[in-house]
Amino acid sequence: MANDCEKPGGAVKRSAQKPETGEMASPEPKRLKVDLSLMSDQNPVSVLNQLRVGLKYNFIEQRGPSHAPLFKVAVEVDGQTYYGVGGSKKLAKCKAAEEALKSFIQFPNNTAYAVGGNGTNVDFTSDAFEAEKKEGPTKKVATKGPVMLLNELYPNVVYTCVENDGSAYARFKMTVTIGDEKFIGTGSSKKQAKNAAATTALAKLNLKTSLNGDQKSSVLLEEQEKADYVGRLIQEKFEALMSTDPTHIKRKVLSGIVMTRSTSLHDSEIISVTTGTKCISGEHISMNGCSLNDMHAEILSRRCLITYFYDQLELIANSQPEKSIFTQREDGKGYKLKPGLDFHLYINTAPCGDARIFSPHEESEAVDKHPNRCSRGQLRTKIESGEGTIPVKASGSLIQTWDGILQGERLLTMSCSDKICRWNVVGVQGALLSHFIEPIYLKSIVLGSLMREAHMYRALCGRIENTIQGLPPPFRLNRPSMYLLTSSETRQPKKAPNFAVVWAQGDSRPEIVNTTVGKPENGFSKLCKVELMKRFARLVGRISSVTEIEKNLPSLYCDVKDAVASYKAAKTNLYEAFLKAGLGNWISKPMEQDMFELREGND
Repeated sequence: MANDCEKPGGAVKRSAQKPETGEMASPEPKRLKVDLSLMSDQNPVSVLNQLRVGLKYNFIEQRGPSHAPLFKVAVEVDGQTYYGVGGSKKLAKCKAAEEALKSFIQFPNNTAYAVGGNGTNVDFTSDAFEAEKKEGPTKKVATKGPVMLLNELYPNVVYTCVENDGSAYARFKMTVTIGDEKFIGTGSSKKQAKNAAATTALAKLNLKTSLNGDQKSSVLLEEQEKADYVGRLIQEKFEALMSTDPTHIKRKVLSGIVMTRSTSLHDSEIISVTTGTKCISGEHISMNGCSLNDMHAEILSRRCLITYFYDQLELIANSQPEKSIFTQREDGKGYKLKPGLDFHLYINTAPCGDARIFSPHEESEAVDKHPNRCSRGQLRTKIESGEGTIPVKASGSLIQTWDGILQGERLLTMSCSDKICRWNVVGVQGALLSHFIEPIYLKSIVLGSLMREAHMYRALCGRIENTIQGLPPPFRLNRPSMYLLTSSETRQPKKAPNFAVVWAQGDSRPEIVNTTVGKPENGFSKLCKVELMKRFARLVGRISSVTEIEKNLPSLYCDVKDAVASYKAAKTNLYEAFLKAGLGNWISKPMEQDMFELREGND
């Protein structure tokens, strides 16, 4: 036949004819085979617009009664017009797009187009489809706050408020009474104080609620009560000390140490109360040990604790051992802490450095996806005469030089997170006191705000627990308990003051230290190195020692520190643990700072 096309070695293929005219028609185009899983959660209009760009939908007509109208919409695709009818223009448009899609998309097993992530076939032109789109995601049910919960349990509960104009962080003190018990909450606003008081009361009733999602839920009631008690002791003591000094009551960071006894919580003693956020300026560093280098509040509190230890050893030297917190070791060399005594460090915020490097209002994830997650745990240094920390440079010098600092090189001081981590290995007593007593470790650390347990644990002990080894006994890796106050502090944006407040047990009034020069207005601080060296020297020969330092007392401060072999070995193991974990090198101050002799008239 003339209309047949012959192929060599193949069968004859005929062209299709139009039935009404008998003319030859072009072959029907092949239908596309599309993976419908890629089109989930899309309606047919969206899919069609992706496959055919620039389509126009035309409204044709509206018919039917006004309460139940029908709309007709048309769309032209590849020269062919497709129509859709629906109870709304949107449904009619979807129907038209569906008819157009059927013309060139091959659906498996001739099924209808499926939408949605569940993979079931859905008629997207139905009213049910439209209603499903309108519903959207399910809204979360709001949880009840602590005040509402307490009011439901005790409808007639009464709150009493006392205002304290002297403190911006705890301006309001709210007390709620249930039965014979009173529950106290503090805050910068009445609402915050009321919530804190209600939370404390609910905790006593074993109803779990929280003002801050950072606190761990496994904290026992007794532990939380002790943490709140420790924080309240420090806050109230500071307010009492500074009640007549409106200038120096200003602060950003407040810290203190409390000693508790196993007999009763009310037998606790406040050891120190301090404030401060800055370090000494490099041009004022002292070669005679007369200035303080680091005046961050928690560092000063620990130095106050050291003076308290000297006071207790003086009692033994003065033949009053029954009044001291120390008892002699079994071998007769040196002393150890009596049983039932614990020391708790309070800080109103997370210590600077690794413990504070996180976003407080972002939820923590099981898998850390932060772009700088590789720097988690990194050793960090404080900024000279300022606030904040920066990571230790891997390629930087490990030694700071005296002449380099005086010529303008920045004085580097390790962050508070790093120093507390060191205390958890070598103890809080320091090198000099290690001649007389066994290492002493903190029982707990209580924060007033910015508590994220995972970051705190990593910063204070977790980052070295897999790399530290070979510690000489009785040194060990301490893992203190960590708590957040129920009455947590709120952030108060303000400039950090250029002074630090220092109070230790036995002081009649606090000492005010100028953070630029590291000294008070007159003389030098009782916490500086030369003063602690004098107290050490007065004890040598009067009490027994672990190292028998009385037989050969060096004259230089640095040599006295190095004479405690076990302490030096523990510190070396700590620095090696940081290196093994890839966290950087510990940077020390210029060696000239510790090369002073003990003599009268140091200034």
